[in-house]
Amino acid sequence: MKTDLKKGIIEINGEIFKPGYTFEEFKKSVFYKDQDETRFIMLEDEFRIGENKFRGSLVFHNKVLYMISLCCVDIEISFSDMIKRKKTHDDILKKHGLEPETVFDWGIIESGYDNKGGFFDIIIVYNAGRY
Repeated sequence: MKTDLKKGIIEINGEIFKPGYTFEEFKKSVFYKDQDETRFIMLEDEFRIGENKFRGSLVFHNKVLYMISLCCVDIEISFSDMIKRKKTHDDILKKHGLEPETVFDWGIIESGYDNKGGFFDIIIVYNAGRY
């Protein structure tokens, strides 16, 4: 199974993240390093999705994957030029036939800005707990 953003399926180094993915599944993955499911989980290494390289993180809610955050790192961007990263993310979503904010039955994908962290990323939010 490969990445299919329209279905909420993200393949990262062979691990398939999708609607309904549980923390128990995560514990069996190569990414598990004794993390706590109640905390923001940064994936340690860069990874490829298609032709782009990313850094990413996961958030679980009630032991079900709630959110994946992806930040494309194909190009180095200074803090003052972060808006260029937003355009890069918008272009990636466009290649997948998506708008900068697209709503599905399973959740939402958006290219947005994190006010707390001060960075742009692609956010995939699942309707956690519905599965």
